[in-house]
Amino acid sequence: MNTSVDSSSEKPGIREVRVLSRGLTILSAFEPNNEWLSNSEIAALTGLPKPTVSRLTANLLEAEYLQYSAQRAAYRLGTAVLALGFIAASHRDFVVLARPLMQQFADQHQVSVVLASPDASSMVCNEVTHSRDMIFTLRVRAGSRLRIDRSALGRALVGAMGDAERTVFLDKLCATDPQAWELLSREVPAAVSQMASDGYCIAAGTLEAGTNGAAVVVDTPEGPHTYALGCAAPSNSLELPRLKQEVIPDLLALKARLEAELSNMQAE
Repeated sequence: MNTSVDSSSEKPGIREVRVLSRGLTILSAFEPNNEWLSNSEIAALTGLPKPTVSRLTANLLEAEYLQYSAQRAAYRLGTAVLALGFIAASHRDFVVLARPLMQQFADQHQVSVVLASPDASSMVCNEVTHSRDMIFTLRVRAGSRLRIDRSALGRALVGAMGDAERTVFLDKLCATDPQAWELLSREVPAAVSQMASDGYCIAAGTLEAGTNGAAVVVDTPEGPHTYALGCAAPSNSLELPRLKQEVIPDLLALKARLEAELSNMQAE
C-alpha cells in the first residue's frame, strides 16, 4: 500500500508552519558576526535542499529579514531580524542578573564562563564572560553556538533530564544531527550518573583541544534545567584537580545563588 503523502494535499496551516520553521532555520544559520553566506553555504549549514533555500532567501530578502550583496552573491541578516534581537535582549532580566556574577567568577578562577540554553543540536550562548587576566580565552561569545555533544554544557543538560524527556530530546537530535546524536549517546550514561551523584558534568578536551571545563544546570521558576552554566580554560592552567577541588564548588554555589535570585524576582 502506498503511504506517501502528497505535500499539495496538506492543510494550508501545516504548510505555513513548515515554511516558517524552515525560514527560522535559515536565519539561525547566521553567527553573531553576521558574515555573508551564499545559498550553497546556507544549504550546507541547515541541511535544507538548495532549491528550498533559494526560494526562502528570496522571500526573507523581500521581507527585509535578509540583505543581499550582488558582488558577493551572498546574504546576511537584515534590519528586521536585528530589531527582533534588540527587543529580545531588552527583556533578558536573567542575563542582566547573571553577567556581573559570571564576570566575578571568571576573574576569581581565571576561566571563561558561559550561560547557555538548548536549541536543536547546539547550546546557544546567552552570555559569555572571560577572566581579565587570561591570555588565551575560548573562542566563544554571546550568540555563539556550541555543539551539544562536545560541551560540558550539553552533557549537563542531557544528564539532568528525566528519562522520558531525554528520550524525546535524543530522538529529535538523531533526526536533525545523527553525528551529534552518535557521539552524545555514548556519553549519556556517564552524564546521567555524574549529574545524579555530583550535580555537574566535566568535559576534558572535547569542546576545544587542550581545554578543561565543567557545567551545571540552572533551574528557573518556569521549569527545570532551563539553562546550563559552565566554565572552561586551557588545561595547563585549569588542571582537573584544581577544577574539582576549587572551581566546581564555587560553580555550584553560583548556580544556587542565581536560582535564589530568580525565585526572589518571581516573588516580587
